[in-house]
Amino acid sequence: MTRQWRIEYKNALYHVMSRGNEQRDIVRDDHDREKFLEILGNMSKRHGVEVHAYVVMNNHYHFLLRTPRANLSRSMQWFAVSYTRYFNTRHMRNGHLFQGRFKSILIENDAYLTQLSCYIHRNPVRAGIVNRLINYRWSSYQAYAYNRNKAEWLETSLVLSQFPKRSKYTAYRNIMGLVSHLD
Repeated sequence: MTRQWRIEYKNALYHVMSRGNEQRDIVRDDHDREKFLEILGNMSKRHGVEVHAYVVMNNHYHFLLRTPRANLSRSMQWFAVSYTRYFNTRHMRNGHLFQGRFKSILIENDAYLTQLSCYIHRNPVRAGIVNRLINYRWSSYQAYAYNRNKAEWLETSLVLSQFPKRSKYTAYRNIMGLVSHLD
């Protein structure tokens, strides 16, 4: 059975996700998480892909990406191979790290961007890893909610442009609906 073609567009926005093979962990410690984000940043620079939001969980990840060059598959293949090579070498293992191909959903509605970024950022709370999102270092939430810990390759302006300029970080926290009990 052949794989279904991925149709890619210039300047398209995608929700991209993948799980560990057999639902196993794709990161084992903070060193792996740091390397994961370093490779994500390298993929962004190398392939010209804009990273608008991310979360790295133990056994999966979510990204909000824009592809100015219609190169999602090539970019994600480079990312998966690069990270898998690192992970397998460090942990003395062989074989696939990710479960099949990554999944991607084309985002066609700008109004959905904020909802999607909130969905991505809420993952650690839904999984019961943290009670407060500010305590989770492995997502772009702190950059959106507090203008802190923003990687140079992270692009927040598209989502934050939907909020009043003077209070965009507070507005982002409010839209998350989590200010009182999670921040």
